[in-house]
Amino acid sequence: MIKVKAIVFGGTGFIGSHTVEQLRLKGHEVTAVVRQTSDTSFLDSLGARVVRVDFSRTESFGEVIKGYQTVYNCTADANLSTDVNLEAPVEIGLTRKLLKQAALNGVERFIQLSSIVVYDFRTNKPITESYGIYPEYPIQKLLLKREEIVQEIGKETDMVTIILRPASAIGSRDKNSFFSRLLKNHVDNKFPILKNGQTIVSLIDTRDIGRAMEWLGTTYKVFTEKQNLFLLKGFDTTWMSLKAAIDEARGTVANVHDLSQTVVKDKPMSYALNTFNTNRIWDDEKIRSLGFTTKYSQTESVQCAVNDLIKRNVIRK
Repeated sequence: MIKVKAIVFGGTGFIGSHTVEQLRLKGHEVTAVVRQTSDTSFLDSLGARVVRVDFSRTESFGEVIKGYQTVYNCTADANLSTDVNLEAPVEIGLTRKLLKQAALNGVERFIQLSSIVVYDFRTNKPITESYGIYPEYPIQKLLLKREEIVQEIGKETDMVTIILRPASAIGSRDKNSFFSRLLKNHVDNKFPILKNGQTIVSLIDTRDIGRAMEWLGTTYKVFTEKQNLFLLKGFDTTWMSLKAAIDEARGTVANVHDLSQTVVKDKPMSYALNTFNTNRIWDDEKIRSLGFTTKYSQTESVQCAVNDLIKRNVIRK
């Protein structure tokens, strides 16, 4: 296998850390660019080179990126709220600057981590990359705008740009994902459900997202299109099945909390309520047909995440 020099922005994050980890497991030379105050103990344990920068001063990014073949952008503003700024400094400003500096400094591939949050709730059927999205929430508009910037700069330059939209992730080093919040509900003995918990959802182990990021940046052969967009999932499940997996992992059967009482007739649902009310099924045949496959099951993913969250004292056993 060909080894590459890769640089990861956002390497201390939930998915960014798994991207660095999977790159190192495959023997690639990896640099993680992090904020000056970031805890890099895990990255240090992997043998990754760490560069601390002031993300508000991006004029030096060209020097940081120079000499690398592949750039991974896993940055995200952890403080995004319902008042989403469509010119968000991280999602928009930083992404644009990273892309331009990468192109100017001869980077071959730019891998952008995106999210299935971009998708609307107009269908219960499986969704592919060709699905026409009609954003309903500000966060969806913001994430789509970031993807458009990635695609536009890819068209304008010789650099290949790749966008990955992974399913909602379950795994270790979780700081504030949907799963850690669900797990806290489980610990509080009120696991949320709608429609008897039978709504279907596609999820994925974070290790598999890291594996896919590594594969897209090092192994995937770009054929005819410079702009590449991929969905990715690990397994389909229901919210009640996910609860059962958490029950087993914790050794405790939690009670359920019926969210139907919070649904107001003729009033639009919040994004969170919609996820419990609408099937969110992703069809990732495109990336699988090109040779990538996931490894981890629901049981393995949940057990790993629960054990890690207990070990870090995020939840009690």
